[in-house]
Amino acid sequence: MIKIFKYILLVSLTIMFLFPFFWMVVSSFKPTSEVLAIPVNILPKNWQLDAYTNLLNYSEYDFSRYFLNSLIVTFFAVLLAVVLCTTAGYGFAKYKFKYNNLYFIIVLSTIMIPFQAIVVPLFILMKNLGLQNSYLGLIIPESLTAFGVFLMRQFFYSVPDEIIESARIDGASEFRIFWNIAVPMAKTAIFALIIFHSQWVWNLLLWPLIIISSPEMRTIPQAIALFSGVYFTPYPEQLAISVLACLPLLVIFIFLSKNFTKGITLTGLK
Repeated sequence: MIKIFKYILLVSLTIMFLFPFFWMVVSSFKPTSEVLAIPVNILPKNWQLDAYTNLLNYSEYDFSRYFLNSLIVTFFAVLLAVVLCTTAGYGFAKYKFKYNNLYFIIVLSTIMIPFQAIVVPLFILMKNLGLQNSYLGLIIPESLTAFGVFLMRQFFYSVPDEIIESARIDGASEFRIFWNIAVPMAKTAIFALIIFHSQWVWNLLLWPLIIISSPEMRTIPQAIALFSGVYFTPYPEQLAISVLACLPLLVIFIFLSKNFTKGITLTGLK
């Protein structure tokens, strides 16, 4: 009986979490009148692709360019985050230096600082460096995350020190130990970091709104916000671009989901 109740609960929670996404997808095939109709029709009366074709026909908005911008920014920000967080996490976990724990606490404490509190000095810094309206201006602030350092440090703590010491005895350099031993062992944790950070960077809206003023450098979240008008919002088009915006993250999660679960387990996160 308890087992049946658990399955019912799991199915109910699954439906509850998936229904908004399902409604978004099917509503992107509706005309505006059906999207706003009361009572609500779950499925469209007449399936149509007008919302998707309209995205290609907007002369003032280049949505393919916005999509490409988000892909470029997310790819390089995640790549840098993997390199920097993995290196920093390994250093905090396996090197015993003075004030090791203090430095780590300082890094970890930055999670508690709201981004809005540092956005003004960060913007001034990026502007003085000439990085406004550039890919680097979007990538660099997101290339290192305290959560990523914490995630990788927790994993490397689970790697036995005996493995590292035996490699040193065999004459392996510190870089070779890190690259040939530590990194392959941390594959699952790295995949978890990729999923977390991809989702974070892909959905960024506030920072691109501040650092980007050129229409050619807009990202997908900005494109979605463009449809939120004061007097009229084309809901089918807004839902259509939201569906397209979800696809890259879904692909990443589907391919890395198995390793994501292992990575979360091995790092001790719940």
